[in-house]
Amino acid sequence: MDLFDIALGGSLQSEMAGLSALQANTDQRLTGTGDRLAALERRYERMQLVMLALWALLKEHTGLTDSDLKRFMHDAEASAATHGSAVMTCEQCHRIIRKSATRCIWCGAVVNTGNAFQGT
Repeated sequence: MDLFDIALGGSLQSEMAGLSALQANTDQRLTGTGDRLAALERRYERMQLVMLALWALLKEHTGLTDSDLKRFMHDAEASAATHGSAVMTCEQCHRIIRKSATRCIWCGAVVNTGNAFQGT
């Protein structure tokens, strides 16, 4: 213990210990967040593969085309907008997106009015 520690009555050491505990907690949260992000990325990749396989299967067995899919997507988007679903318009690309969105699924713009906890 030096003169500085004596003058502060050891409070600096207790504050440093508290800061170390906060740092450890922060490090743990960041590691947990990174792990959750990696898990979400793996789920996204699997879902994308399943979607591609399902679309290929559907095209093979029904004769639908990519143009048909685009038309159905457009129709579903228009239907959601006209039936009062929980949707809004992206301010950047003007496409229909869910009110729960925090980013536009079409252009990636940050949606300031989106609320992930709002019903969809």
